Amino acid sequence: MFKDPVFFKTLQILLAIFAIILGFTIFFDLRNRRLKKYTGLGELWKRYLSFCIITPIFLYFSYKGRPLFNFLIIVMASLYLREFFKISKLWQYKVYRWEGRIFSALILLATLFKEKFLFYRVPLIVLVVILATPVFLRRPQDALRQTSATIVGILYFGWMFSYIIFLRESFGFGGVIAVCILVTLNDIFCYWVGKIFGKHKLIPPISPNKTIEGALGGLILTSFSALLFKYALIDLSYVQLFILGALISILGQIGDLVISVIKRDMGIKDTGKILPGHGGMLDRFDSWIFTLPFVYFFLHLFK
Repeated sequence: MFKDPVFFKTLQILLAIFAIILGFTIFFDLRNRRLKKYTGLGELWKRYLSFCIITPIFLYFSYKGRPLFNFLIIVMASLYLREFFKISKLWQYKVYRWEGRIFSALILLATLFKEKFLFYRVPLIVLVVILATPVFLRRPQDALRQTSATIVGILYFGWMFSYIIFLRESFGFGGVIAVCILVTLNDIFCYWVGKIFGKHKLIPPISPNKTIEGALGGLILTSFSALLFKYALIDLSYVQLFILGALISILGQIGDLVISVIKRDMGIKDTGKILPGHGGMLDRFDSWIFTLPFVYFFLHLFK
């Protein structure tokens, strides 16, 4: 593993990111303590420790590829779906949870086949089965709301996220890690730039802490950061890498806001508590879900 030049270069970049984030964490932690905002282990340290635990696990499974990587992704997608169904209990309209579990298993089965025939037809199967469910249950009350929420849960949190498996198979370990690092860096850049320079709110009704400065800072820094991954995405020119970084930043921020809209509608702050400092899986990986399918097709334009 460590003799692989792509893995070694990726590891070097990750270690540099760890060091930079650690520096910012120490700086803001000391500043917050001077302002007496908190005592004990602050949220910034919890986020950093979560990052330090999650990254090596994801790195290892990504390097190994199928079937381990497929298994990890489906576990993550299942956790997303579980969180979505859990917060939907706060809603007055129930969703069809059993269909969600069954289709999660179907998505797992579809990703294991090299031929994508079944995977590309999952949305059609989901639509037909879920829309027909209230018919067979003879329960027309709130059918549109229930079926709509269930379909969104299965296709958005399960099916769309599973595109990362095909990204790994088409562009290898270096390609999938490059994209995932850029999506993560975009989150970090938007957060830190917003913390330091943020003055003008982006969309206060949806996400009161996000700023225009943070969004633009994330866009610019992520676009330039993409140039570092020429070694992993050798088919792309530096101009195309820059466009890729911009695309990831824009889509990542939209994906983050999509989950924020859902949380505001449900009247909650976090989707769960599984990741200290972040909340739930959806709180941490929301930008991944929205970004990965589009990036997959974008990269295929130049393959």
